[in-house]
Amino acid sequence: MTVLSEIALSGAEYVERNGGAFLGLEAYKRQIPRILEGPLCARVVLGALRCAVKLGNEKDVEDLAQKYTLIIGGGEHLAEIITLCKSLVTQGRRSAAVSLARAEAEREPRARAYYLLARCLEFTGDSTRAFEAFGHAATLADKEGNAADVALAARAKRVERMLGDQSNASTAFADAAAADPTGAPPEHKLVIALGRLRSPSKFTRASGLSLLEELSRDPTTSLGRYAIRMAVEHADALGDSLTAVEADRINAAIRHVPDESARNAALARLLWIIKIATTKGDARADAITAAADVAPEMVPLLRRVRAFLSDDQTSHAASGPDVADTPSLRLASLGLDAVAALKNNRTQQAAEMLHEVTKLFHSGTVVTIPQSIWIATRLALDVPHPSVRDAAVLVAEGLLAVTIVAPPMGLSGLARGLDGAGRRDLALRACNAAIAAREDGAHELYAGILRDEGWALAARGQRDAAIKVLREAREQFNAANGKVS
Repeated sequence: MTVLSEIALSGAEYVERNGGAFLGLEAYKRQIPRILEGPLCARVVLGALRCAVKLGNEKDVEDLAQKYTLIIGGGEHLAEIITLCKSLVTQGRRSAAVSLARAEAEREPRARAYYLLARCLEFTGDSTRAFEAFGHAATLADKEGNAADVALAARAKRVERMLGDQSNASTAFADAAAADPTGAPPEHKLVIALGRLRSPSKFTRASGLSLLEELSRDPTTSLGRYAIRMAVEHADALGDSLTAVEADRINAAIRHVPDESARNAALARLLWIIKIATTKGDARADAITAAADVAPEMVPLLRRVRAFLSDDQTSHAASGPDVADTPSLRLASLGLDAVAALKNNRTQQAAEMLHEVTKLFHSGTVVTIPQSIWIATRLALDVPHPSVRDAAVLVAEGLLAVTIVAPPMGLSGLARGLDGAGRRDLALRACNAAIAAREDGAHELYAGILRDEGWALAARGQRDAAIKVLREAREQFNAANGKVS
């Protein structure tokens, strides 16, 4: 039986230094005991693994990585593991890197260890587990107090992924708001800024715009130009929901545009958006009409809106490319077409218009969501015709993915429509968004939908799942009434 000692380990290390990786590997392997236990054993296995990685010996690498994961009480060896994982990833042995990183994270749970695991999981394409590991890293970093860089990087990674799939805006802006961008590299600041723009809080969004303004101070870089573009698109996205504090930050970002004519055009457009956002009734209608001076591409659509409101049947014709030459205007026009079709009971045409909306969502070019789309979707969800209702569900799913703030009519109505259309999963997501937007009655609505789902599960004999859902419903009712569960 092999007996480990510091002297024996020092001998193997001497062989590695003077005889090279080949001889070192054999020297270390002779020292590996049958019982894999203790820090000394971990150092021997890591020494052998280090040599195997240098030699590119795939079988030894896999065997030794597996041995390392089985060591009991091996202690912390994060620095060595980081170096080995970098080499393994470079060589394409990513599963071995994940095994080592996971063993280190589970044996000695530290923020940096979980961040390493997350990065290794990213390289294997396991984005779901990487997302979870980044979350553990951020939580541990907050507790450790000396890993602010890890907390920032981990949260930036999580926000970056959520910006890509747009499936959980509330988590995205929560992570972005918690991340401290002080001293962060520009690419992290950009991700944090974009995450904060999803917040229901105008002040959190404004802090994101402040970061964009900071990045836009150097418009000679692609990142600086992108920051300006994102600030401008945020103004378009919010439209008449734009607040004064956000407009101020966007104005500051636009002023970094080097081209004078482009800068003046962007500032004029922003001023038009502010005027529309701060007026009501006839004054707003006049502001929208006056907007034609700075946004002439809207004129054909404005004519269609007037015709539609006056019940001119010519407005019911499908819009052509001359009517809407940008994604946002095309959406607004499609929304009018769909509402007109629903009003006249042309179900097939309504379904076609809604499918066109979904295609635009999938194209990734949508920034602004016009009110006509919200109205058309809500109306279509109540239509008994399956093709219309199914098309509306797809649009609703897209709306929940790209919406930054709640629409003027609120998200609770969308949740009710989705629940009535048989998509309780999307209804609950809409309720979550309504709660994040602090809509009145959102907690009660969420609780009611959960209660119905709980009883439905109970009727299907899924007792444990029903109890879990009903407990959550009770918590939501308590939250609505200000009670502690």
